[in-house]
Amino acid sequence: MRVSFALFACLTCFTATSAFAQWQWIDEHGRNTYSDRPPPVHIPEKNILKAPAWAHTVSPVSLPKAELPAEPDATTPPAPSEATPQDLQQQKQEAARQAAEEKQKKEAQAKLLQQRQENCNRAQTALRTLQADVPLAQISPDGQRTTMSDLQRQQDIRRVREIMARDCGPLPKD
Repeated sequence: MRVSFALFACLTCFTATSAFAQWQWIDEHGRNTYSDRPPPVHIPEKNILKAPAWAHTVSPVSLPKAELPAEPDATTPPAPSEATPQDLQQQKQEAARQAAEEKQKKEAQAKLLQQRQENCNRAQTALRTLQADVPLAQISPDGQRTTMSDLQRQQDIRRVREIMARDCGPLPKD
């Protein structure tokens, strides 16, 4: 019983010490940041508000020149974790705009496909009618009913086949 109590006490002490290993600092945007890891090297020592008792911080001034951490370059863009709310909002708007464009493009392509299918069906019906050996009548511009000549029939068959080649084939590649 005493052994299990001692074991429990030791385990509790070890887990408690890891819970106290919290860092607190003020980042470059003026926000309080909490972490179980030390702050980035570009955070000045005066901005570190709380460090674990076991942590021995080394001031960059005390490091030799070769061991100094690289200063963040002003020309490099901020890391994703350092993005400002305006950047995040702009990224969200850009993603929403791209999604809307993609949706609009897909809808337009679906509408075009539907129109092509309807045109293809009409052209197939017209071709079957034109190729049948039945007399076809037309209404002339003056309103008179006339029978279609063989020449007109051949011209219409050629025109319908062009429509079928355009609309009944596969979709053109983008």
